[in-house]
Amino acid sequence: MNRRHVRPIPCTARLVLVVALAAAAAGCAAEAAAPPPATPAQAAPGASSGEQTDGHTAATGEPVLYAVQSGPLGVVVTDGDGRLLYRSEADSTAPPTSRCADACSGSWKPFTVGSGQQPLLLGVDPAVVGTLVRPDGTAQVTLAGWPLYRDPADRGGLTDSGRHGESDQWFVVTPTGDRATAPS
Repeated sequence: MNRRHVRPIPCTARLVLVVALAAAAAGCAAEAAAPPPATPAQAAPGASSGEQTDGHTAATGEPVLYAVQSGPLGVVVTDGDGRLLYRSEADSTAPPTSRCADACSGSWKPFTVGSGQQPLLLGVDPAVVGTLVRPDGTAQVTLAGWPLYRDPADRGGLTDSGRHGESDQWFVVTPTGDRATAPS
């Protein structure tokens, strides 16, 4: 009978193996806990999957609203490129009205969708998402009636460029349409 001699694994090697297995298991758990990517099936009927609207789109070509956890502001809404979305206290919700036009809309880009299109949603209740027609005929997305805007200087990464609370008028928006505030 040919027997191989099996040497016991040294304690240090066993510890390394246990740590590696635990890390692999943690990675799987993190992947399982991550939200699923938005899919075209979440789009409203009639949405055009190839239409680009000012760079705030997912890989499918449709604009998106994502609810994400930010550090100091809690859960906030971003576009598909990870740029924060804002609301203005100068606007109104009943009926949804944007008062940001001309020079203002150069400093704060209205978050728009194509004709008949709705944004893909992840963590945002579809019941609070709507649109309004701007004077130029474009459809601006609203959240709980508040028209949404982007900071043109925002390159993503959940940074607000110091504009949250600007002029006590512009605020990063939460998934419920409220102003974002630092958690207590």
